[in-house]
Amino acid sequence: MVKVRFFDDETLEGSAQDLDLDEPDFLLEIDDPSGLENSEMAWIPLSAVKMVELPIEGQTVEAEPHGRKVAIRFLDGEVLRGHSAGEIKRHRFGLALLLFPETNGPPKRLAVPFSAIKALFYVREFDGRMDEEQGLPGDGYLARRTMAPLLDVLEEMDALSRLHRGGLLTDAEFESKRSQLLEVL
Repeated sequence: MVKVRFFDDETLEGSAQDLDLDEPDFLLEIDDPSGLENSEMAWIPLSAVKMVELPIEGQTVEAEPHGRKVAIRFLDGEVLRGHSAGEIKRHRFGLALLLFPETNGPPKRLAVPFSAIKALFYVREFDGRMDEEQGLPGDGYLARRTMAPLLDVLEEMDALSRLHRGGLLTDAEFESKRSQLLEVL
């Protein structure tokens, strides 16, 4: 079970299929025990994701954090602080880490797309300012990437090809969606 958090703070929970930070997107089987949600599955581009909280099952996690102090500064101004436990793994489209929050709380195994962050900082000390003075999400951030529309189209073409090869799109659906993408150019 993973928890996907988008830039607008919407969250989806479910089972991720093929979640790999070396790929630009993934499928999420939506878990909705209440039956209120109409969606069964979502095809999610990493460029729309702020972070994904992954299960820690099967990993032995020490009770006390011993890793380096880090601060992840997101593009919208939010800052996530904590102790990294173990290696921070760098992938093609993002990074993965086990993070003990700055304040008390359970550790979190996170996948964070590069498109969501300014930088990950290694810090000597955490920010000593009052909570209301620290980095909080700003209203000025535009969650939609607008600087590289050609790259967006190329990523979508690649994703369509993978879905077609995987049998999730018929030939007709693939051709139709491909034509719609080419019209954007």
